Amino acid sequence: MSGAGDPQGLRCTLEALPSGRALEFVAFGDSRTGLADWPLAPGGVRHGAQGRPEILHFAPGRWLLPEPDASSCAAVAAAAAADTGTAVEVEGKWMAMDLSGPDAARLLSSSLDVAAVLESRDCAAVVLFDCPAVLAASSAGYRIYVKASYAADFMAAVSRVV
Repeated sequence: MSGAGDPQGLRCTLEALPSGRALEFVAFGDSRTGLADWPLAPGGVRHGAQGRPEILHFAPGRWLLPEPDASSCAAVAAAAAADTGTAVEVEGKWMAMDLSGPDAARLLSSSLDVAAVLESRDCAAVVLFDCPAVLAASSAGYRIYVKASYAADFMAAVSRVV
C-alpha cells in the first residue's frame, strides 16, 4: 500500500511479511536468572545480524521472539531450565509488517504519538487504529506485529489514511 502516486497521500508503504514460528516468553515474578543477554529494560530490543528484531521486551515480564533462530531458541530453553519463566508457542498470533517511507511516522501519528511512545524505548505494546500491536523502530521505518485477528482491519485502516 502506498500513497506515493497521490499528491494528497502519504509517502509510505505497508508490507505484510511472511509469518513463521513465534515464541512469547513470560517471566515468573521478578526473576531475571538466565536472561543475561536479553533486553531487560522496558521496551528493549535485541537485534539479529540482519538488523531485524530478535527479542522484544514488549510488556512487563514478557518478550516476543518472532521467527527465533537457533541461538534465540537456546536462550529461551536456558531461561526456562533456570525456572525463570515459560515459553509459549504463538505461531499465528502475530502478523509482522514493515511500514517504511518518509511519511511512516506521520501515518502512525494519526493513531498515536509515535515519537512520544518510542522516545525512551525501542518497542512498545500499543493500539494502532484500534488494533493491538507491538511497535518497534527499524532502519527503514517501523516493524509492526499486529495480532493476526486484527491484521485485515489494520491494513484497511492504513489504506484509508494513505
